[in-house]
Amino acid sequence: MPVNYLHSLLHRVELGWDPIQATYAKEYERHALKDVDLSLVERIGALSGGLTGKQVLDLGGGPGQYSVLFAKQGARVTWHDVSREYQKIAMGRAEAQGVPVEFSLGYLEEAKKFGKESFDVVFCRVCWYYCRSDRAFGRLIYSLLKPCGVGYIECNTPAFANLKGLRKLQSCVNEWIWWKIGHPLPPHGRIAKLVQKYPLECLELDYSSELVDRMFFVKEGK
Repeated sequence: MPVNYLHSLLHRVELGWDPIQATYAKEYERHALKDVDLSLVERIGALSGGLTGKQVLDLGGGPGQYSVLFAKQGARVTWHDVSREYQKIAMGRAEAQGVPVEFSLGYLEEAKKFGKESFDVVFCRVCWYYCRSDRAFGRLIYSLLKPCGVGYIECNTPAFANLKGLRKLQSCVNEWIWWKIGHPLPPHGRIAKLVQKYPLECLELDYSSELVDRMFFVKEGK
C-alpha cells in the first residue's frame, strides 16, 4: 500500500526515527514478561528437532523476552525490530542472562536482507499487522525459512480491538480490498490462508480464542 510505503521512506530508522517512546517501551516490557508462554518455545523445539545450534529469527522481537529464551536453549538468535528503545531493553536482557543475541534494526520487510533460507525458525509474535502487505509478508516469512524450517505466527484479530470510527474503516478497507492504511489487524483466518499457499510439511492452527490467531507450520523439505 503506497501510504505505508511512503511513511517508511520518510521515517528512517538509520536516521534516528523510533516509533516507540522510552516510557512506553518500559511499560510494555513489564506486560510482555508477564505474558511469556514457555510452551511456545517448547513446541518450536519439538517441531525443529531441538533448538541447539539452530538459527532463529525473532521477527519484531520487541523487548527480547523470546530472543533470550531461544538463546538459553542453545539457538543462535537474531533479533530484528524497528525500535532502538526495544533494542536497548533486549540487549540488556541478553547481557543479564549471559546469552549471545545478534541485533538488527529495521522495518519488518527489511528482514529480506538476511537472504532466502537463512533460518531454521522464524518467530513472529503480535507484530504481523505492522507489515506493509499481508501477501508480501507471508511470502517473506516463508522464503526466510530453510527447508523443514519452523514458522510461528501469532496475531490479534479485529475482534481484539473493538474497533470504531476511523479504525473500523481502516479494518474494513483491509478486509475487503487488502489495502493497508496504518496498521489494521488482519481478519480472522487470513494469515493461515496465505501460509497454506506454500508447500508445507504440516500446519497447526489455534483458533481457541476469537481474539487471536496462532499457528505453527513446517516448510516442506527438499
